[in-house]
Amino acid sequence: MIDQVESADEAEHDVEETPEPSPAPPRWRRYAVPAVAALVLVVGALLWWRAASDEQLSLAETRDEVLIAATQNIETMNTLDYRKVDEGLDAWQDVTTGTLHDQLAQVGDEERQLLADQKKVSTGKVVDAAVFSVDEETATVVASVEVTVKDDAKPDEVPSLKRNRFTSDLVKVDGEWLLESLEQVAVNIS
Repeated sequence: MIDQVESADEAEHDVEETPEPSPAPPRWRRYAVPAVAALVLVVGALLWWRAASDEQLSLAETRDEVLIAATQNIETMNTLDYRKVDEGLDAWQDVTTGTLHDQLAQVGDEERQLLADQKKVSTGKVVDAAVFSVDEETATVVASVEVTVKDDAKPDEVPSLKRNRFTSDLVKVDGEWLLESLEQVAVNIS
């Protein structure tokens, strides 16, 4: 009897089950994937267009332009080599406009000679800056600047490092951001 039961179990395992053929996928499935892909493409294009035409994006790009120009211009205004006073003053005039530009243009021979006689080389570096206000034509920036001053009259001395904060108004002139004012900000230590 036990042999018969074993034979019946073996017979069950020996029979191969043939899979039933699967039915063809429904027709709508063939069209669903391309339709979803097209929908995602249209929605993505619409979102991109909205972002590209967003006023905030334009303002952010202007802010970035101002920050780059202000950083370069403020560094220029804090850099001067006594051996190249005329070139330094010309560089200052190139990054300024308005009254500030006019004041720099009026630096006379006596002031130029005084700058040369001091035998100092100053190099400005903006270490941090922020745009406080900006529109398409004007901006206000605050910058933290480190100025390294080397005194060639005392070549053995270590260059000194000065830290200053400046506020500056910028104006867009012929597509270029120029400094209209540059004022040192007092540091209040309480």
